[in-house]
Amino acid sequence: MDQEPVDFQETKQKKERGMTVKDILSNKLKQYSDIETVVVVSKHKDGVIETAFSWEGSTEALGMLTIAQADIVDYMKD
Repeated sequence: MDQEPVDFQETKQKKERGMTVKDILSNKLKQYSDIETVVVVSKHKDGVIETAFSWEGSTEALGMLTIAQADIVDYMKD
């Protein structure tokens, strides 16, 4: 029986955040057929921050980021 090696970074993320980066992306990929627009902001291990997006208009993408910011602020209050 082959076991995958333990990824300590993923283990730490799961413990601290409840989900890993891989978990979040996997869950969203399962829903891809229902998703109309997506905005992704990622920070890489070397500190580089990148964005990726698909939208019908730039205003929509900015609105989605505003909603994400409000959600994060609400989460921080808990």
